[in-house]
Amino acid sequence: MGIVNNKDIIYQNSKSFFWASKFLPKGTLEKVINIYSFCRIQDDIVDEGLLIENSKEALELKAIIKSYGISEELISELIDGINSDINFTRYKDNAELLRYCYKVAGAVGLMMLSALEIKAKDARYFAIDLGIAMQLTNISRDIVQDYKKNRIYLPENTGIDKICMSNMTDQNQKKIQKTVKNLLIKADIFYKSSLNGMRFIPIQSRISILIALRIYQAIGKKIRNTGLIFLHENIYVSKKEKLFIVIKTIFEFLIFFLIPLYRKKHNKYLHESLIGLLDVNAK
Repeated sequence: MGIVNNKDIIYQNSKSFFWASKFLPKGTLEKVINIYSFCRIQDDIVDEGLLIENSKEALELKAIIKSYGISEELISELIDGINSDINFTRYKDNAELLRYCYKVAGAVGLMMLSALEIKAKDARYFAIDLGIAMQLTNISRDIVQDYKKNRIYLPENTGIDKICMSNMTDQNQKKIQKTVKNLLIKADIFYKSSLNGMRFIPIQSRISILIALRIYQAIGKKIRNTGLIFLHENIYVSKKEKLFIVIKTIFEFLIFFLIPLYRKKHNKYLHESLIGLLDVNAK
């Protein structure tokens, strides 16, 4: 699979990332595209049962991304998380949900460090946080689509169950809305933390990651600001809105991130639920 085809995979599956990728240096872009494509194909294998052609492509891409210094252990974390969707089991609470988010998205953040050639140990914590934030946003956006696949990612202790999801009374919709709002508040905490990791990213790539963060964060804001619409139609950031975010983020980058002003140490509390997982900030 060549880089052109991999670009197509990104454009078709993540237009938000496609916009941000335009600012990456060519060499870094190719690595990022290959990592994203590997993750995307693994996901498709689970969701669509593409067990022949795509599994072959996945093996080819796996060899490529391992050449970037990505460990077998980290790849296994990702695949373990994705495969958990095959025989899906509800998560009891936020702690279990965050461990899932680490595996399917925090691990991707760690992989991206290899593409960006970032060696600093502390950078790993913030990369995990950004991945988790984005996955929490995905879960909030796709709650209805996921339910149609017999998956409810909202934890059991929120009280959201199949009866609630299948019977969209006003009361149930408001209950789901409140739960999703709380999930997005948690996502914003992880987004805010990840900003402190921008200082580790090479300046040529920093603006790209910041743009990706802001576009994804805008999805969550739109869910919150449009009432119950997210339960009845897909929420997305339009091209016009993305263009505005890109322009706004360029100014933000010049003021706050060209010489990074966000330099707080990582808050260990954010990884309290992740003890035992690779490269987390917890004992």
